[in-house]
Amino acid sequence: MDDLPLHPSAEELLASGLAAPARPEHGIAAELAARAGLTDLTGLTAQRAVLVTAASAEAERLGDVVVRPEHVVLGWVRAVRGRGGALDVAREQLQELMADRAHAEYEAVRPIPRPDAVRRPRTVLLAGVPGTGKSTLAEALAWRLTAPVFSMDWQLGALLPFSALRSDNATHLGELNLTASVARQLHLGLDVIIDATGHRREARRRWRSVTERLGGVFVGVECVCSDEEVQRRRVEGRARGIPGWPPTVSWDHVLRMKRKWESWDEPHLVVDSATEPPEAVLRRVLDHCQ
Repeated sequence: MDDLPLHPSAEELLASGLAAPARPEHGIAAELAARAGLTDLTGLTAQRAVLVTAASAEAERLGDVVVRPEHVVLGWVRAVRGRGGALDVAREQLQELMADRAHAEYEAVRPIPRPDAVRRPRTVLLAGVPGTGKSTLAEALAWRLTAPVFSMDWQLGALLPFSALRSDNATHLGELNLTASVARQLHLGLDVIIDATGHRREARRRWRSVTERLGGVFVGVECVCSDEEVQRRRVEGRARGIPGWPPTVSWDHVLRMKRKWESWDEPHLVVDSATEPPEAVLRRVLDHCQ
């Protein structure tokens, strides 16, 4: 492939080799370099062609038409540390940094004053690993609250045909799409339901923050299934019919998500689909919403 043109800020970064203090135009690159443990690129600036080619490959992978400072940092990791785990970590760190900045913008959105509002809008987060009954609960709750359900799997399924999903961005992209959907509904003074694994503590905190900053009430519900055999049969026997998305996941995937689950330390409701009938679970959530 031909090397992509350098953005002026990337050219400056190459010239300084990160030895000079980071400038604002370097933007996210300085944060990425710090996370990657880079304080000096001068050791590779003598091999400029190697670094530019590696940075171009990273820029092209991300669908850009020019090499930017963050691509230079990724290029350094690619050229020096190879294409193994270090590069994978750096790529995900870049996606996380970009998601952090985007989420901050949604957290800064101001509510529209509504003097005629009879109550504050609600965000109901139904979180849990696959097979715990959260999607079934979301559908039943949507009918009772007359509220839209935003499901991470439905949103990611719409992006899959465009090759927009990668291992380094799927989680952050999915969470950000849900944040945008929640923010817009609350901005209009409407209730919203989130159907997502919600395994990351930071994602749950952000959805609560966006909700409260927009004048809403956050309702957190953790869906569990205390009987693993029941949960496994559900997962392996279902066909969700989501366009562009697999009909189900493997049990190994469920176990991986259980290991990734970060404890939910804030006040929230826990419902167990293995011991409580669906009607009872729905009633408990509706009562909790009040």
